Amino acid sequence: MMATAKYATAKIHVWWDMKNCPVPEGCYAGRVRPSLEAAFKERGYSGPVSITAYGDQTQTPGHILQGLFSTGVSVAQTRPVSTHYIMHRDMVEWRGQNPPPATMMIISDEVPGVFDWDLLRLQQRTLYNLFLAYSVEPEVVILLCTSEEWC
Repeated sequence: MMATAKYATAKIHVWWDMKNCPVPEGCYAGRVRPSLEAAFKERGYSGPVSITAYGDQTQTPGHILQGLFSTGVSVAQTRPVSTHYIMHRDMVEWRGQNPPPATMMIISDEVPGVFDWDLLRLQQRTLYNLFLAYSVEPEVVILLCTSEEWC
């Protein structure tokens, strides 16, 4: 779906759950940011993109971390049991500092049951644009109003 005028130049923030959606085998991690930015541009979004990757970075290979760092992806160290909590906390903080119009993207296989309740409430009260990306198609229907879902 192409960007509407009010979202075309607005900020974009990506929260990425690296445990559930890791960099695919054989892919260079330094291509993640340019690939996301290109995908947004294809859809008419030209606002600044910030990306935060969450996970246990002590378990992430050094070449992946180097590839992410080299393109300005922020990497948040989390323990597996706290990843979703910290992602959610950071989303709430970001929303407090970035009122709509703005675009949010969540890359995680755990949107249903973990993030959907908060995002549904958010969409009832505000006008954030929402993209979801996941590595496997969710088994349950996501009731969120999304601009697009990427698998």
